[in-house]
Amino acid sequence: MRIFFILTLIFSALTCHAGDDLYRLMIPGKYILVGKALDSETTYVGKVIIEDDENGFKVTRMVADKLVIGNGTIESATDAKVLRIRFVEDGLSYEQTCMVGSDLDNYARISCYLYQPDIQTMDPGLEVLFNEPAEA
Repeated sequence: MRIFFILTLIFSALTCHAGDDLYRLMIPGKYILVGKALDSETTYVGKVIIEDDENGFKVTRMVADKLVIGNGTIESATDAKVLRIRFVEDGLSYEQTCMVGSDLDNYARISCYLYQPDIQTMDPGLEVLFNEPAEA
């Protein structure tokens, strides 16, 4: 039991102070997207692919047969590291601030607030990205 406790403390210390490298390893992948639109009760599903690139991440979104490509970076928000995703859809700029955690299988689980930069809203969009299981 003592060894388990020590290993837990070590793992916690590593993940709490982990740099961007942990996120760069954990975030890339294929995801199922479940979301609620900005300033609306409309819900939707889609797919997201996040790929590592030299400037951060390339983010490809497919919602309602509409393909949108954006970018993502790891940024600081108060005392936490977040994934910030930016994209343009139908001529409008959008931004997401996302918390990155892990699910029970140690895949990334990403939950995001969706909004338009510099525009106030009382009802931001919400999205969660779940790891897409590999096809058999």
